[in-house]
Amino acid sequence: MADIPTVVALIVAGVALLVAAGQLTQQLMATAYVLRKCDRVVTGRVTKGGTRQWHWRQFRFTVQYQAIIFALPAPLYPAIGVRSTVQVDSPSHEVWDRALELRPKRTTAQACWISFIQDLAMSACIKPGSLCLKAESGDRVPEDLTVAPTRVDAITVMLACVAMGMQVSKYSPTTGEISMAGATGGISSSTHPTLGGLLHYSVFADEPTIGFEEAKRHGHAMLQEKGVWANTVFGRFKDRLFQPEFTSLSVLRTRKFGVLMARGWPRDSVTDTIAGAGCFLAFGHIDVYEAVPPSNVRQWCAHFAEVIVKSHLVQLIDDGFKAEVGLTLPKLDQTKQEFIDQYGCSSPYLPWENLGSTEGMRSGNISLDRLPDTDPFFDPESGKVLACTGLIKSACHTTSSDAHNPSSYMPADAAWEAILLADQRLRHIYFTYGQWPDQTFGNCAENIVASAIRSLAEIGIPSWGRASKIIEEWPGIFSAACNEVLKDQTPPVNEQWVSVYARLSMFRAAYYTIMMRSAGGIGSGITEETLPNTALVYMA
Repeated sequence: MADIPTVVALIVAGVALLVAAGQLTQQLMATAYVLRKCDRVVTGRVTKGGTRQWHWRQFRFTVQYQAIIFALPAPLYPAIGVRSTVQVDSPSHEVWDRALELRPKRTTAQACWISFIQDLAMSACIKPGSLCLKAESGDRVPEDLTVAPTRVDAITVMLACVAMGMQVSKYSPTTGEISMAGATGGISSSTHPTLGGLLHYSVFADEPTIGFEEAKRHGHAMLQEKGVWANTVFGRFKDRLFQPEFTSLSVLRTRKFGVLMARGWPRDSVTDTIAGAGCFLAFGHIDVYEAVPPSNVRQWCAHFAEVIVKSHLVQLIDDGFKAEVGLTLPKLDQTKQEFIDQYGCSSPYLPWENLGSTEGMRSGNISLDRLPDTDPFFDPESGKVLACTGLIKSACHTTSSDAHNPSSYMPADAAWEAILLADQRLRHIYFTYGQWPDQTFGNCAENIVASAIRSLAEIGIPSWGRASKIIEEWPGIFSAACNEVLKDQTPPVNEQWVSVYARLSMFRAAYYTIMMRSAGGIGSGITEETLPNTALVYMA
């Protein structure tokens, strides 16, 4: 009988052991489902997957996994007027490398945010130093999600998708509603009861419709820290004649109504409204970063810009400016990129306040000296103020018959070269012959442009195909506009160079307008009233 207590104790201990083993088994089984949501299959082996951690005091397991956090360059967010909702604390170049390395081996079982990051890296929409690993608790993963989520910034996702060629059909970050799609993939959203906005990325193809090279150009432009490209998505531009801040197109075009009405622009024009003409004048002096700026301003682009471009091409061809005569732009791409890297803007169209500075006039690596008066293609009397091999080739060799699409006649790269040349010479003329910072010179030129385009109000679509009479009359129209403005100009200006400046401004505005018209819309989800807002959302 003395052994009975011992037996009872052994039985109780055995039961306790069984209970403990049961609890441990239960914990293992409970974490197994959570672990499956963040294992190496889900993370595509880009991260090491979820891990269990044992807590003795609580006698339970917890699961941790590594989420990937990504963001745009920090200075870019205030440049577009928002504050990033995610922070990259410890950048990991290794994760960027692994994402690219494992992209060809990705499967449908991996989390959509892994696929999205791989596509961002492939399209150069994120820099190696713009993503990091973040430890997250698997216990906080909602039961109704099949994969563990990661935190993302709404405007970061939207801009990256636009850079990859997607169209925006819905963008409301505060409510978590984002919908985008393209031939490459799509973003859909839902509202989760716990997480709030929840995004899902679907892969449709391995390569963007616009191609990786074009996507990389967009990605490089998107990452520009001064936000020129990113603001253009929302129809916001930097007007060099006013304060160096980004302004909506509605404000920019309204600023031009006074000069247009003073020069007789018909307010009741049916074909081209005064708003379209206001945009045209504004495009003469706003910054542009890449050859195809995505934006929502296409509806405001004036049709008569095509007439000016065609008139210029006809002049170049008639005057014998052919590619075979040796008209080249040496190291144009290299010079453009070096300038962008140094000054953070598209071309030698520096902010007006820097025009008189030594830093603004010269770069240590590239020659940006004033154009010499002996420049054979810069004769103010002949009017041969622009010459571009790309323009001539596009005019001579285009075979498209689509009269409704300006890009059929004017490739965006050729328009970019024209803007680059115009900006170089506008800057040179303004600094040399204007009274900087007095704007009399520029205002006089703008009045000449407003008077000249007055006769183009009723050209209509397709202006390219019905402009022959206007092109024949254009030299006389422009000359009459110069005489009309200059005869009443006080104080006097250098008439010879102000007319050249006006012609260059008009060409610049025309080529930029053509570029905007041929760039294509970015979808109905971004309108002129859409503000660059953002919010924290999740992707799973």
